Amino acid sequence: MIFLYKNEPMTKILTTFLCIILFTQAIKAQDANYWSSSYNPAGFLTPGAVIAFNRDSGVMFLNPALLAYSTKSTASINASIYQYGRINIKNGAGTGLDLKSTSTSIIPQMISATISLKGKHPFTIGYALTHNPVISYRVNQQRDATFNVLDNSYSPGNEYFLGQYKNVNSINETAGIISGGFKASDHFAIGISAEGQIRKQDYDYDVSSRALYNTSGFELPPFANVQESYTAGYYNVGIRFKGGFAYDNEKHHLGLTLSSPLLHVTGSGSILSDYQNSDLIMPQEKDTVNLLANSRQRSLKVNYKMPFSVAFGYAYDYKGGQFYIAAEYFARVGEYNIITPKNQNFIKGVDSGADLLTPEFLKFKDARKSVTNFGIGASYLLKPDLMGYLSFHTDFNNISKALYSIDDSGYRSNTGNYNIYHCQVGTNVKKRKFNLRTGLLIAYGTTNKYLQTVNFDNPNEANYLNGDPGYTKASQFSVGLMLSYIHNL
Repeated sequence: MIFLYKNEPMTKILTTFLCIILFTQAIKAQDANYWSSSYNPAGFLTPGAVIAFNRDSGVMFLNPALLAYSTKSTASINASIYQYGRINIKNGAGTGLDLKSTSTSIIPQMISATISLKGKHPFTIGYALTHNPVISYRVNQQRDATFNVLDNSYSPGNEYFLGQYKNVNSINETAGIISGGFKASDHFAIGISAEGQIRKQDYDYDVSSRALYNTSGFELPPFANVQESYTAGYYNVGIRFKGGFAYDNEKHHLGLTLSSPLLHVTGSGSILSDYQNSDLIMPQEKDTVNLLANSRQRSLKVNYKMPFSVAFGYAYDYKGGQFYIAAEYFARVGEYNIITPKNQNFIKGVDSGADLLTPEFLKFKDARKSVTNFGIGASYLLKPDLMGYLSFHTDFNNISKALYSIDDSGYRSNTGNYNIYHCQVGTNVKKRKFNLRTGLLIAYGTTNKYLQTVNFDNPNEANYLNGDPGYTKASQFSVGLMLSYIHNL
């Protein structure tokens, strides 16, 4: 049930609740990076992860036009990454309360094959399955201490305080790709591809703050309590199309791809949310504030978006190797709902009508600014059958607070807010029937302006016992060992 005052009008109930929700939600952080996977236009080490022709044979290229250069009848690729990752948010929940997430995984990155059709107009078809674990983030923290939390007018002296925080964000993408490419002339090739994508995300946010009233005697004291939990999960199926163009003239190789926005096919999501606020005396108030709100919704509308993008690549052959540069522009995505809740009752103990704002309170949302990523790479022939690779590329964050509405209600779908920089180094052993490619994939990102979600340093009634969040330092590091086997049949 919900209690403010016995004859409290519903308008004040909703206003109080909205203030609480906006305070706790306006401080959410987020992540948004497009080139986090090794399978991007600047992943020079990964087979086929280029826009311009780099002389890889029988590979499922990102640029479908480059399939036209495959002279093998068929080829198959199997690539896996053995990866370690770490995210560290210094003082993420307060001084000395770091938020650390580590993960180890074996990732089947890609399975691919091509079929070359001979004839007057040769045509090559390629197909592939790729897997991209976007993020695996799990943190929790607690402050268990005695200090001055509640106002001395009703709880003089220090109070026992218990604050707990948990956040989980897991995203995985699996894609199936089919492409075709052919030579339009001796120097010019054209291709087209269709990519079907399944994206799954599980998001769990939970915070509780409790402070015991400082009373005399041995009786069990009352306590102020604020709890919030929000769990969202969904899958989204979409399809996007890509047009590829390639120009090849002796030592110079150019490539261009145009990728459509992700077209929604189907999807479904669910939300479980609970908010409790009890025996909290707000500043200037005489009575306690009590609030209960919760909802469980299933089979909700889902629509995850990917923007239009255009990528460019240039490769130059020099004695013993190749130099390569790439860039990709991603368009802006305005604020939208990944999961849209239904108009169901959320605030308990009030008459009908309290469900009108439920979609605003519980929506799971996203927004992105336009970004352009860049990459540079080089290969060099170390031995007649051994090629070395080295590349660097950016992975700029696409966060923009300006794209969100002023009230910023609802929950943002992301975790990190920093640029990431990648390095790839490795070798390729070439034999008559196969290629074996191995290498290290290293990524690092950091920021000094990571906004805390909670700050258990200074909880009080005015901030609903969640403290006053500030900026702190966050960093991400990952290293992976890639093994790729290319077999020519």
